[in-house]
Amino acid sequence: MQPQPTIEALAQDTLPFGESLAGNVAARLEEGCSIGYRRPGYCGMGMEKDDFGDFLYGELYKGVMQRPRRFRTREEFIGWLAEQSTATMAQLDHEDPRKRGVLVITRQRLLAFTE
Repeated sequence: MQPQPTIEALAQDTLPFGESLAGNVAARLEEGCSIGYRRPGYCGMGMEKDDFGDFLYGELYKGVMQRPRRFRTREEFIGWLAEQSTATMAQLDHEDPRKRGVLVITRQRLLAFTE
């Protein structure tokens, strides 16, 4: 697991991920890969594709996604992810301050996921 970036570093990375990276992420999810940590308790944020073909983004507990945001089509998922950035995905306004910026989806994680 990579060292956790600071809240300040996460907040400063506002460059949108863009369609190319978002498309590469979608392709990896379509291959059956998922992004997320598997450990006891809170595992941070993750992405996967379910058995119904929906793209999912949500919090993981014990490696299992809880109440995910659901995208019914590849285009919908790519459109949403392309507009996101590390800053928007960092959960900097999460109601639980212990989860702000912790094990979130970042550009670095997405790039490593798509290599």
